[in-house]
Amino acid sequence: MFALSFWASKIANNYTAKTLKYDKMTSKLTGIVKDLALRYGWGARLSRGMIWEDWEEIVGPQVSIHAWPERFTDRDILVVVVSDSVWMQQLCFQRQLFIDGLNARLPSGADIKDIRFVLGNVAEVRSRWTSRKIPKKDLLEKEKVQFPKHELDAANDMMEPVRDQELRQAMTNLYLKYSERKKSNP
Repeated sequence: MFALSFWASKIANNYTAKTLKYDKMTSKLTGIVKDLALRYGWGARLSRGMIWEDWEEIVGPQVSIHAWPERFTDRDILVVVVSDSVWMQQLCFQRQLFIDGLNARLPSGADIKDIRFVLGNVAEVRSRWTSRKIPKKDLLEKEKVQFPKHELDAANDMMEPVRDQELRQAMTNLYLKYSERKKSNP
């Protein structure tokens, strides 16, 4: 029993000493980074890092699925990757709202002058900055409508002369959507 308590106290003291040493090292490192940031004017750049942390809260969950900040240019322009051109158009109309919202959260001197939207893979860019995965149900994937077999066959027969597989599929989908709307709105 004595040996067990002896080793337990030894481990506890060793752990406490290592923790204190680690805390001292961390505080020294933090001080060094702060000094370098002040000396070289990195403060504004470093404080912009909060954009990636607060992006979803600032722009909303719907927008954050389709747009994610990628980087800053040298001229204080935020580059945001957007999933498709429809979202890009909509976000361009709201550019000033986003700039104002972001600048309101950033410390003075770290202001964003403009936002540039570019098409790209939002999921890939987002994965670089966050480990949080978006559930598939939140990706707003539309449920596929089940069409009767005779309608699918008719659509495929109409599109048979089209050689490009991707174009054929797109035209078939367009035809099926058209026929569905025609049925619902005679």
